[in-house]
Amino acid sequence: MAEPKVIIVVLRRPNLACPDEMRTDPLWEFGSFGCTRCHARNLMNPRKIRLLRGARLAFAQGGHKGFKLVHLTPPIEVISYGDFAEAKWFPAKMPFKYTKAPLLIHNSGDSDFPLLRRFIESANRSSWEAKFASRFRSRRAALDADMAKEIIDVFEREANTERTDLFALTYIEALPYPPPRIDDDRQRTYWRLLNYGMQGRKT
Repeated sequence: MAEPKVIIVVLRRPNLACPDEMRTDPLWEFGSFGCTRCHARNLMNPRKIRLLRGARLAFAQGGHKGFKLVHLTPPIEVISYGDFAEAKWFPAKMPFKYTKAPLLIHNSGDSDFPLLRRFIESANRSSWEAKFASRFRSRRAALDADMAKEIIDVFEREANTERTDLFALTYIEALPYPPPRIDDDRQRTYWRLLNYGMQGRKT
């Protein structure tokens, strides 16, 4: 049986200084990531995107309560549109609310993931959250097998519940605070981004 391939994706906090900031990506409702091109120069580089096929993306959202694991995708498929690429997964499920998600790391040193905490400990940064960001912000490599299993086990244990209050009803709840501008028509946004991508898609 193949080892699980898990890649941590660090998501930005909303930039309150930018009035048009919506924090559109990931488009959880459609099982989609990458269409806004925010990660096109590193993780979602279209020239290397095929290397991600079959990986599971572990989305880490930073905020006032530390870095939280808001979602772990099933194995992804990938689509190249020339100058950017999209990761797709099925089924498309809403992520944890930021406030309810498993804790990757907090500046106190608290974590639901002891192996991951040990991995980032040696990073040359002054705080735990800075250590985490230093290790993963531009990383494309998959976690080693033990850490990948830890991510999967904790996420699936927490996600396999009938408690609907743990999960975001809108994408805003997966963020630590609302962006300056709310994307209130996510389907329209997705199709606009997708149609733009189809114009330059490489076959």
